[in-house]
Amino acid sequence: MRIYWVSRHRPLPSQIRELERLAGGQLEVVQDPNPFANAEEIKARFERNGCDDLVVVAPLSVFQRLVELGLRPLYAEMEKVPPEEAEVFAGGRGYRFRRFRRVRRLALEFEEHLELGKP
Repeated sequence: MRIYWVSRHRPLPSQIRELERLAGGQLEVVQDPNPFANAEEIKARFERNGCDDLVVVAPLSVFQRLVELGLRPLYAEMEKVPPEEAEVFAGGRGYRFRRFRRVRRLALEFEEHLELGKP
């Protein structure tokens, strides 16, 4: 199983273990740390690399477009934890990998009547 990993950051050991578990064993991760212009570019790189699945770290708008293009990328869900439990730090906060989730659809839900001060 070949996984295309679109992120500036290398996968964490816990993420590799989970991908190996999901793949049922043998796994090759093809990391692409390069900037991308849009979802179309990610899709083209993914297809060019002949991978079986992809993990993407990107803005939600990019996930939306990937879904529109027929892909269902994996999303690495992270949770905020105390520093002693953290696998990685970002913005001064500690995080650890929780699980992968498959992105099927993105939707924004709006309120019609706004009331300020009650987010």
